[in-house]
Amino acid sequence: MNIRCHPTHPIAHTTSKGNMNFLLSFCFCLCVSRLPSFGTPAVLFQGFNWDSSKKGGWYNSLKTTIPELASSGITHVWLPPPSHSNATEGYDPGRLYDLDASSYGNKDELKSLIATMHEKGIKAIADIVLNHRSAVKQDENGIWSIFEGGTQDGRLDFNASLICRDDNDHPFGTGNPDTGDNFPYTADVDHTNPRLQTELSDWLNWLKTDIGFDGWRLDYVIGYGSSITKLYMEKTSPEFAVAEYWRWNISKGQDGKLDKNQDAHRNEIVNWIEAAGGVVTAFDLTTKYILNVAVEGELWRLKDSNGKPPGLIGIKPESAVTFIDNHDTWSQRLLPFPDDKVLLGYAYILTHPGTPNIFYDHFFEWGWPKEPIRNLTAIRARNGINSRSSVTILAAEADLYMANIDDKIIMKIGPRLDLGDLDPTKSNFHVATSGGDFAVWEKLN
Repeated sequence: MNIRCHPTHPIAHTTSKGNMNFLLSFCFCLCVSRLPSFGTPAVLFQGFNWDSSKKGGWYNSLKTTIPELASSGITHVWLPPPSHSNATEGYDPGRLYDLDASSYGNKDELKSLIATMHEKGIKAIADIVLNHRSAVKQDENGIWSIFEGGTQDGRLDFNASLICRDDNDHPFGTGNPDTGDNFPYTADVDHTNPRLQTELSDWLNWLKTDIGFDGWRLDYVIGYGSSITKLYMEKTSPEFAVAEYWRWNISKGQDGKLDKNQDAHRNEIVNWIEAAGGVVTAFDLTTKYILNVAVEGELWRLKDSNGKPPGLIGIKPESAVTFIDNHDTWSQRLLPFPDDKVLLGYAYILTHPGTPNIFYDHFFEWGWPKEPIRNLTAIRARNGINSRSSVTILAAEADLYMANIDDKIIMKIGPRLDLGDLDPTKSNFHVATSGGDFAVWEKLN
Protein backbone atom coordinates (compact mmCIF):
# COMPACT_ATOMS: atom_id res chain seq x y z
CA MET A 1 0.00 0.00 0.00
CA ASN A 2 1.13 3.53 -0.53
CA ILE A 3 -0.33 6.87 0.45
CA ARG A 4 0.20 9.80 -1.83
CA CYS A 5 -0.72 13.47 -1.85
CA HIS A 6 -0.81 14.22 -5.56
CA PRO A 7 -1.43 12.34 -8.82
CA THR A 8 2.05 11.02 -9.38
CA HIS A 9 3.19 10.52 -5.79
CA PRO A 10 0.83 10.58 -2.94
CA ILE A 11 -4.15 3.06 -0.58
CA ALA A 12 -15.43 -28.11 -7.18
CA HIS A 13 -16.50 -30.52 -9.35
CA THR A 14 -17.52 -34.09 -8.67
CA THR A 15 -18.57 -37.21 -10.72
CA SER A 16 -16.00 -38.61 -13.14
CA LYS A 17 -13.97 -35.41 -13.02
CA GLY A 18 -13.35 -35.74 -9.31
CA ASN A 19 -10.10 -37.68 -9.49
CA MET A 20 -8.68 -35.34 -12.11
CA ASN A 21 -9.62 -32.26 -10.09
CA PHE A 22 -8.00 -33.77 -7.02
CA LEU A 23 -4.85 -34.53 -9.02
CA LEU A 24 -4.70 -31.00 -10.39
CA SER A 25 -5.16 -29.52 -6.94
CA PHE A 26 -2.52 -31.84 -5.53
CA CYS A 27 -0.04 -30.88 -8.24
CA PHE A 28 -0.70 -27.19 -7.61
CA CYS A 29 -0.01 -27.66 -3.91
CA LEU A 30 3.24 -29.44 -4.70
CA CYS A 31 4.32 -26.43 -6.71
CA VAL A 32 3.66 -23.72 -4.16
CA SER A 33 2.55 -25.09 -0.80
CA ARG A 34 6.11 -24.93 0.48
CA LEU A 35 5.75 -21.29 1.28
CA PRO A 36 3.61 -21.27 4.42
CA SER A 37 5.00 -24.51 5.84
CA PHE A 38 8.40 -23.61 7.21
CA GLY A 39 9.59 -26.66 9.17
CA THR A 40 12.60 -24.67 10.31
CA PRO A 41 12.49 -21.15 11.72
CA ALA A 42 12.04 -18.48 9.08
CA VAL A 43 12.47 -14.77 9.70
CA LEU A 44 11.57 -12.12 7.13
CA PHE A 45 13.33 -8.75 7.05
CA GLN A 46 12.02 -5.65 5.31
CA GLY A 47 15.10 -4.25 3.60
CA PHE A 48 13.92 -0.65 3.14
CA ASN A 49 11.66 2.08 4.45
CA TRP A 50 9.60 4.82 2.80
CA ASP A 51 12.61 7.11 2.39
CA SER A 52 15.16 4.58 1.13
CA SER A 53 14.56 5.50 -2.51
CA LYS A 54 15.70 9.05 -1.82
CA LYS A 55 19.07 8.10 -0.40
CA GLY A 56 20.73 6.90 -3.62
CA GLY A 57 22.47 3.58 -4.22
CA TRP A 58 20.15 1.65 -1.93
CA TYR A 59 20.89 -1.76 -3.43
CA ASN A 60 24.62 -1.25 -2.91
CA SER A 61 24.09 0.01 0.62
CA LEU A 62 21.85 -2.90 1.57
CA LYS A 63 24.35 -5.35 0.06
CA THR A 64 26.88 -4.42 2.76
CA THR A 65 24.44 -5.48 5.49
CA ILE A 66 23.78 -9.00 4.17
CA PRO A 67 26.49 -10.77 6.21
CA GLU A 68 25.12 -9.24 9.40
CA LEU A 69 21.55 -10.11 8.48
CA ALA A 70 22.57 -13.71 7.78
CA SER A 71 24.34 -13.99 11.13
CA SER A 72 21.25 -12.55 12.80
CA GLY A 73 18.99 -15.38 11.67
CA ILE A 74 17.34 -13.61 8.73
CA THR A 75 16.20 -16.10 6.09
CA HIS A 76 14.23 -13.87 3.68
CA VAL A 77 14.69 -10.21 2.74
CA TRP A 78 11.79 -8.22 1.30
CA LEU A 79 13.14 -5.82 -1.32
CA PRO A 80 11.37 -2.72 -2.70
CA PRO A 81 9.49 -2.59 -6.02
CA PRO A 82 12.22 -3.05 -8.65
CA SER A 83 10.77 -1.35 -11.73
CA HIS A 84 10.49 2.09 -13.26
CA SER A 85 7.81 4.09 -11.43
CA ASN A 86 6.22 7.53 -11.49
CA ALA A 87 6.76 7.63 -7.73
CA THR A 88 10.29 7.31 -6.40
CA GLU A 89 9.23 4.68 -3.85
CA GLY A 90 8.21 2.36 -6.71
CA TYR A 91 4.52 1.88 -5.98
CA ASP A 92 3.26 3.56 -9.18
CA PRO A 93 4.93 1.18 -11.63
CA GLY A 94 5.24 2.07 -15.29
CA ARG A 95 7.71 0.16 -17.46
CA LEU A 96 7.83 -3.11 -15.53
CA TYR A 97 10.79 -4.60 -17.40
CA ASP A 98 12.86 -1.43 -16.94
CA LEU A 99 14.89 -2.13 -13.79
CA ASP A 100 17.52 0.48 -14.63
CA ALA A 101 15.15 3.37 -13.91
CA SER A 102 14.51 2.40 -10.29
CA SER A 103 15.37 4.95 -7.61
CA TYR A 104 16.98 2.14 -5.59
CA GLY A 105 19.65 1.30 -8.15
CA ASN A 106 20.02 -0.39 -11.52
CA LYS A 107 19.45 -3.96 -12.69
CA ASP A 108 23.08 -5.05 -12.34
CA GLU A 109 23.23 -3.70 -8.79
CA LEU A 110 20.01 -5.53 -7.95
CA LYS A 111 21.31 -8.81 -9.36
CA SER A 112 24.55 -8.38 -7.43
CA LEU A 113 22.60 -7.76 -4.21
CA ILE A 114 20.48 -10.88 -4.76
CA ALA A 115 23.56 -12.97 -5.58
CA THR A 116 25.14 -11.87 -2.30
CA MET A 117 21.95 -12.79 -0.46
CA HIS A 118 21.94 -16.24 -2.04
CA GLU A 119 25.57 -16.78 -1.10
CA LYS A 120 24.53 -16.26 2.51
CA GLY A 121 21.47 -18.51 2.24
CA ILE A 122 18.95 -15.66 2.19
CA LYS A 123 15.93 -15.64 -0.14
CA ALA A 124 15.02 -12.50 -2.09
CA ILE A 125 11.39 -11.36 -1.98
CA ALA A 126 10.25 -8.76 -4.54
CA ASP A 127 7.61 -6.17 -3.72
CA ILE A 128 5.14 -6.70 -6.56
CA VAL A 129 2.53 -4.09 -7.53
CA LEU A 130 0.05 -5.77 -9.87
CA ASN A 131 -3.13 -3.80 -9.21
CA HIS A 132 -2.33 -0.59 -11.09
CA ARG A 133 -0.01 0.95 -13.66
CA SER A 134 1.19 4.43 -14.50
CA ALA A 135 0.95 5.68 -18.07
CA VAL A 136 4.15 6.91 -19.66
CA LYS A 137 2.67 8.90 -22.57
CA GLN A 138 -0.41 10.88 -23.56
CA ASP A 139 -2.68 9.82 -26.40
CA GLU A 140 -3.83 12.08 -29.23
CA ASN A 141 -6.44 13.62 -26.91
CA GLY A 142 -3.91 14.50 -24.23
CA ILE A 143 -5.00 11.69 -21.91
CA TRP A 144 -2.33 9.76 -20.06
CA SER A 145 -3.44 6.37 -21.38
CA ILE A 146 -0.41 4.90 -23.13
CA PHE A 147 1.36 2.24 -21.08
CA GLU A 148 4.69 0.62 -21.88
CA GLY A 149 6.37 -2.52 -20.56
CA GLY A 150 9.94 -1.50 -21.20
CA THR A 151 10.85 -3.98 -23.94
CA GLN A 152 11.38 -3.74 -27.70
CA ASP A 153 8.76 -6.37 -28.53
CA GLY A 154 5.72 -4.70 -27.01
CA ARG A 155 5.25 -6.93 -23.98
CA LEU A 156 3.04 -5.18 -21.42
CA ASP A 157 2.49 -2.27 -23.84
CA PHE A 158 -1.21 -1.37 -23.91
CA ASN A 159 -3.75 1.43 -23.94
CA ALA A 160 -7.13 2.19 -22.38
CA SER A 161 -8.48 -1.20 -23.47
CA LEU A 162 -6.70 -2.87 -20.52
CA ILE A 163 -7.81 -0.31 -17.92
CA CYS A 164 -10.96 -1.13 -15.93
CA ARG A 165 -13.92 0.75 -17.32
CA ASP A 166 -15.38 1.42 -13.86
CA ASP A 167 -12.26 3.17 -12.58
CA ASN A 168 -13.95 6.50 -11.90
CA ASP A 169 -10.66 8.19 -11.05
CA HIS A 170 -9.35 7.26 -14.51
CA PRO A 171 -12.53 7.31 -16.63
CA PHE A 172 -10.83 6.59 -19.96
CA GLY A 173 -10.68 2.80 -19.43
CA THR A 174 -12.59 0.47 -21.75
CA GLY A 175 -11.64 -2.89 -20.23
CA ASN A 176 -13.76 -5.16 -18.07
CA PRO A 177 -15.05 -4.01 -14.65
CA ASP A 178 -12.65 -4.16 -11.72
CA THR A 179 -12.65 -7.37 -9.68
CA GLY A 180 -11.62 -5.60 -6.48
CA ASP A 181 -11.40 -2.24 -4.75
CA ASN A 182 -10.54 0.88 -6.69
CA PHE A 183 -7.09 2.39 -6.20
CA PRO A 184 -7.65 6.14 -6.57
CA TYR A 185 -4.17 7.36 -7.46
CA THR A 186 -3.20 5.19 -10.44
CA ALA A 187 -5.19 3.36 -13.14
CA ASP A 188 -6.49 -0.10 -12.21
CA VAL A 189 -5.66 -2.73 -14.83
CA ASP A 190 -8.05 -5.38 -16.12
CA HIS A 191 -6.75 -8.62 -14.63
CA THR A 192 -9.48 -10.65 -16.35
CA ASN A 193 -7.82 -10.01 -19.71
CA PRO A 194 -6.00 -13.20 -20.86
CA ARG A 195 -3.21 -11.27 -22.55
CA LEU A 196 -2.47 -9.27 -19.42
CA GLN A 197 -2.54 -12.40 -17.27
CA THR A 198 -0.02 -14.08 -19.55
CA GLU A 199 2.32 -11.12 -19.86
CA LEU A 200 2.30 -10.28 -16.15
CA SER A 201 3.02 -13.93 -15.37
CA ASP A 202 5.87 -13.93 -17.88
CA TRP A 203 7.30 -10.81 -16.23
CA LEU A 204 7.12 -12.40 -12.78
CA ASN A 205 8.83 -15.53 -14.02
CA TRP A 206 11.50 -13.35 -15.66
CA LEU A 207 12.12 -11.76 -12.26
CA LYS A 208 12.77 -15.26 -10.94
CA THR A 209 14.86 -16.73 -13.75
CA ASP A 210 16.79 -13.68 -14.95
CA ILE A 211 17.04 -11.50 -11.85
CA GLY A 212 17.07 -14.14 -9.11
CA PHE A 213 14.01 -13.37 -7.00
CA ASP A 214 12.60 -16.27 -4.98
CA GLY A 215 9.17 -14.94 -4.07
CA TRP A 216 6.71 -12.10 -3.81
CA ARG A 217 5.29 -9.56 -1.43
CA LEU A 218 1.99 -8.76 -3.13
CA ASP A 219 0.93 -5.14 -2.74
CA TYR A 220 -2.71 -4.04 -2.32
CA VAL A 221 -4.35 -7.39 -3.06
CA ILE A 222 -7.77 -5.99 -2.16
CA GLY A 223 -7.55 -4.24 -5.54
CA TYR A 224 -8.32 -7.40 -7.51
CA GLY A 225 -10.21 -10.63 -6.91
CA SER A 226 -8.72 -13.45 -4.86
CA SER A 227 -9.02 -15.71 -7.93
CA ILE A 228 -6.53 -13.41 -9.67
CA THR A 229 -3.98 -13.91 -6.90
CA LYS A 230 -4.53 -17.66 -7.18
CA LEU A 231 -3.92 -17.49 -10.91
CA TYR A 232 -0.62 -15.65 -10.58
CA MET A 233 0.51 -18.01 -7.82
CA GLU A 234 -0.24 -20.99 -10.06
CA LYS A 235 1.61 -19.48 -13.01
CA THR A 236 4.72 -18.38 -11.09
CA SER A 237 5.15 -20.90 -8.19
CA PRO A 238 7.13 -18.64 -5.82
CA GLU A 239 9.06 -20.23 -2.99
CA PHE A 240 7.39 -17.76 -0.64
CA ALA A 241 4.65 -15.19 -1.03
CA VAL A 242 2.98 -12.81 1.40
CA ALA A 243 0.05 -10.56 0.60
CA GLU A 244 -0.91 -7.15 1.91
CA TYR A 245 -4.60 -7.69 2.61
CA TRP A 246 -5.39 -4.55 4.58
CA ARG A 247 -8.82 -3.11 5.22
CA TRP A 248 -9.46 -0.42 7.79
CA ASN A 249 -12.33 -2.39 9.30
CA ILE A 250 -11.03 -3.32 12.73
CA SER A 251 -13.97 -3.49 15.15
CA LYS A 252 -14.25 -0.64 17.65
CA GLY A 253 -16.71 0.30 20.35
CA GLN A 254 -18.53 3.58 20.77
CA ASP A 255 -15.61 4.83 22.87
CA GLY A 256 -13.28 4.41 19.88
CA LYS A 257 -11.33 1.58 21.51
CA LEU A 258 -10.77 -1.79 19.89
CA ASP A 259 -13.38 -4.40 20.72
CA LYS A 260 -11.88 -7.41 22.47
CA ASN A 261 -13.31 -9.84 19.91
CA GLN A 262 -11.69 -9.38 16.52
CA ASP A 263 -12.74 -12.72 15.03
CA ALA A 264 -14.50 -11.07 12.09
CA HIS A 265 -11.33 -9.20 11.14
CA ARG A 266 -9.06 -12.22 11.16
CA ASN A 267 -11.68 -14.50 9.61
CA GLU A 268 -11.89 -12.14 6.62
CA ILE A 269 -8.15 -12.57 6.05
CA VAL A 270 -8.48 -16.36 6.37
CA ASN A 271 -11.35 -16.39 3.86
CA TRP A 272 -9.25 -14.40 1.40
CA ILE A 273 -6.25 -16.75 1.82
CA GLU A 274 -8.43 -19.78 1.16
CA ALA A 275 -10.16 -18.17 -1.81
CA ALA A 276 -6.70 -17.33 -3.21
CA GLY A 277 -5.78 -21.02 -3.17
CA GLY A 278 -4.63 -21.40 0.41
CA VAL A 279 -0.93 -21.25 -0.39
CA VAL A 280 -0.14 -17.54 -0.03
CA THR A 281 0.52 -16.08 3.39
CA ALA A 282 -0.81 -12.71 4.56
CA PHE A 283 0.36 -10.04 6.92
CA ASP A 284 -1.34 -10.55 10.27
CA LEU A 285 -2.98 -7.15 10.51
CA THR A 286 -5.29 -8.40 13.26
CA THR A 287 -2.33 -9.12 15.54
CA LYS A 288 -0.79 -5.80 14.55
CA TYR A 289 -3.87 -3.80 15.58
CA ILE A 290 -4.31 -5.70 18.85
CA LEU A 291 -0.63 -5.72 19.85
CA ASN A 292 -0.37 -1.96 19.27
CA VAL A 293 -2.95 -1.45 22.02
CA ALA A 294 -2.16 -4.42 24.25
CA VAL A 295 1.36 -3.27 25.12
CA GLU A 296 -0.12 -0.08 26.60
CA GLY A 297 -1.37 -1.79 29.76
CA GLU A 298 -4.01 -3.99 28.10
CA LEU A 299 -2.18 -7.30 27.73
CA TRP A 300 -5.42 -9.17 28.48
CA ARG A 301 -6.23 -8.55 24.82
CA LEU A 302 -3.67 -11.19 23.78
CA LYS A 303 -5.98 -14.13 24.61
CA ASP A 304 -9.16 -14.91 22.70
CA SER A 305 -12.28 -16.64 24.00
CA ASN A 306 -10.76 -20.04 23.13
CA GLY A 307 -7.57 -19.36 25.05
CA LYS A 308 -5.57 -18.80 21.85
CA PRO A 309 -3.76 -15.76 20.39
CA PRO A 310 -6.42 -13.35 19.08
CA GLY A 311 -4.89 -12.65 15.67
CA LEU A 312 -4.41 -14.69 12.53
CA ILE A 313 -1.72 -16.71 14.35
CA GLY A 314 -4.44 -18.02 16.67
CA ILE A 315 -6.38 -19.78 13.90
CA LYS A 316 -4.09 -20.12 10.85
CA PRO A 317 -0.51 -19.46 12.01
CA GLU A 318 1.12 -21.20 9.06
CA SER A 319 -0.37 -18.52 6.81
CA ALA A 320 0.43 -15.53 9.02
CA VAL A 321 3.29 -13.05 8.71
CA THR A 322 3.52 -11.03 11.89
CA PHE A 323 5.16 -7.62 12.10
CA ILE A 324 5.62 -4.62 14.36
CA ASP A 325 5.93 -1.88 11.76
CA ASN A 326 6.71 -1.31 8.09
CA HIS A 327 7.11 1.45 5.50
CA ASP A 328 3.40 2.29 5.75
CA THR A 329 2.59 1.90 9.43
CA TRP A 330 5.72 3.59 10.78
CA SER A 331 7.35 5.61 8.02
CA GLN A 332 4.03 7.20 7.03
CA ARG A 333 2.56 7.03 10.54
CA LEU A 334 -0.52 5.09 9.38
CA LEU A 335 -0.51 2.70 12.34
CA PRO A 336 2.71 3.22 14.29
CA PHE A 337 3.67 0.90 17.14
CA PRO A 338 4.40 2.65 20.46
CA ASP A 339 8.11 3.37 20.04
CA ASP A 340 8.97 2.71 23.69
CA LYS A 341 7.31 -0.72 23.53
CA VAL A 342 8.92 -2.02 20.34
CA LEU A 343 10.94 -4.71 22.10
CA LEU A 344 7.81 -6.03 23.79
CA GLY A 345 6.38 -6.44 20.30
CA TYR A 346 9.41 -8.33 19.05
CA ALA A 347 9.49 -10.49 22.19
CA TYR A 348 5.96 -11.51 21.20
CA ILE A 349 6.26 -12.13 17.45
CA LEU A 350 9.75 -13.70 17.56
CA THR A 351 8.63 -16.31 20.09
CA HIS A 352 5.20 -17.05 18.62
CA PRO A 353 4.06 -19.01 15.55
CA GLY A 354 3.65 -17.37 12.19
CA THR A 355 6.55 -15.97 10.19
CA PRO A 356 7.87 -12.82 11.91
CA ASN A 357 9.00 -9.79 9.94
CA ILE A 358 11.65 -7.37 11.25
CA PHE A 359 11.55 -3.75 10.09
CA TYR A 360 14.70 -2.09 8.71
CA ASP A 361 14.44 0.98 10.92
CA HIS A 362 14.26 -0.97 14.16
CA PHE A 363 17.36 -2.99 13.30
CA PHE A 364 19.60 -0.45 11.63
CA GLU A 365 18.36 3.11 12.07
CA TRP A 366 17.29 2.97 15.71
CA GLY A 367 20.29 0.92 16.75
CA TRP A 368 19.36 0.02 20.32
CA PRO A 369 16.85 -2.76 19.49
CA LYS A 370 19.39 -4.67 17.36
CA GLU A 371 21.07 -6.85 19.98
CA PRO A 372 17.83 -7.77 21.80
CA ILE A 373 16.31 -8.70 18.42
CA ARG A 374 19.36 -10.80 17.57
CA ASN A 375 19.04 -12.59 20.91
CA LEU A 376 15.38 -13.33 20.19
CA THR A 377 16.03 -14.65 16.67
CA ALA A 378 18.78 -16.89 18.08
CA ILE A 379 16.38 -18.31 20.67
CA ARG A 380 13.78 -18.89 17.95
CA ALA A 381 16.29 -20.76 15.79
CA ARG A 382 17.85 -22.69 18.66
CA ASN A 383 14.48 -24.03 19.76
CA GLY A 384 13.01 -24.58 16.31
CA ILE A 385 10.10 -22.20 16.84
CA ASN A 386 8.32 -21.98 13.49
CA SER A 387 5.13 -20.94 11.76
CA ARG A 388 3.22 -23.96 13.12
CA SER A 389 4.46 -23.90 16.72
CA SER A 390 1.89 -24.41 19.48
CA VAL A 391 1.10 -21.79 22.11
CA THR A 392 -0.20 -22.32 25.63
CA ILE A 393 -1.14 -19.00 27.21
CA LEU A 394 -0.28 -19.00 30.90
CA ALA A 395 -1.44 -15.49 31.77
CA ALA A 396 -3.16 -12.61 29.98
CA GLU A 397 -3.83 -9.77 32.37
CA ALA A 398 -3.42 -6.02 32.17
CA ASP A 399 0.22 -6.02 33.27
CA LEU A 400 1.33 -9.55 32.35
CA TYR A 401 1.24 -11.83 29.35
CA MET A 402 2.99 -15.20 29.53
CA ALA A 403 3.01 -18.10 27.10
CA ASN A 404 4.68 -21.48 26.68
CA ILE A 405 5.66 -22.23 23.09
CA ASP A 406 6.21 -25.85 22.06
CA ASP A 407 7.13 -26.60 25.69
CA LYS A 408 10.59 -25.35 24.75
CA ILE A 409 10.45 -21.71 25.76
CA ILE A 410 8.35 -19.51 28.02
CA MET A 411 8.07 -15.80 27.38
CA LYS A 412 6.56 -12.88 29.21
CA ILE A 413 5.89 -9.24 28.48
CA GLY A 414 4.56 -6.64 30.87
CA PRO A 415 5.82 -4.76 33.92
CA ARG A 416 4.81 -7.31 36.58
CA LEU A 417 7.90 -8.73 38.28
CA ASP A 418 6.37 -11.08 40.85
CA LEU A 419 5.35 -14.11 38.80
CA GLY A 420 4.50 -16.31 41.78
CA ASP A 421 3.81 -19.90 40.78
CA LEU A 422 4.23 -18.95 37.12
CA ASP A 423 7.96 -18.36 37.62
CA PRO A 424 9.52 -20.59 34.93
CA THR A 425 12.65 -21.20 37.01
CA LYS A 426 10.46 -23.34 39.30
CA SER A 427 9.80 -25.74 36.43
CA ASN A 428 13.13 -26.53 34.78
CA PHE A 429 13.52 -23.32 32.72
CA HIS A 430 16.31 -20.75 32.81
CA VAL A 431 16.47 -17.16 31.61
CA ALA A 432 17.74 -16.94 28.03
CA THR A 433 17.30 -13.19 27.49
CA SER A 434 15.55 -10.30 29.19
CA GLY A 435 15.07 -6.56 28.99
CA GLY A 436 12.70 -3.83 30.03
CA ASP A 437 9.38 -5.56 30.75
CA PHE A 438 10.16 -8.72 28.79
CA ALA A 439 11.94 -12.04 29.32
CA VAL A 440 12.34 -15.41 27.64
CA TRP A 441 13.18 -18.68 29.38
CA GLU A 442 14.52 -21.84 27.74
CA LYS A 443 13.92 -25.36 28.97
CA LEU A 444 16.94 -27.02 30.57
CA ASN A 445 18.10 -30.20 28.88
